[in-house]
Amino acid sequence: MISMGVNIAHHNILETGTFLSTGCNFGASIIADEYTYCGIGSTIMTGLHRLGKDSLIGAGAVVIKDVPDGAVVAGVPAKIIRYKPQYTPQEP
Repeated sequence: MISMGVNIAHHNILETGTFLSTGCNFGASIIADEYTYCGIGSTIMTGLHRLGKDSLIGAGAVVIKDVPDGAVVAGVPAKIIRYKPQYTPQEP
């Protein structure tokens, strides 16, 4: 689902269940895996490659690197604040 006021650049792949909330800015050449949620006014910068399955991007966050499966990220720049219960943290 793509809400109003969303900007999407070129060569992106949005998998099933991806939600881009109002005012989201989505950079170029990014894969958003299934059930990725991008909060209001979030910015996903060009240069990263993947937003993991079932990940959540907080409102107003600026994502500058890949987000692992099940991660909840927030802030400027975005940092992992926790993982959803069904996912275990991945070692870098």
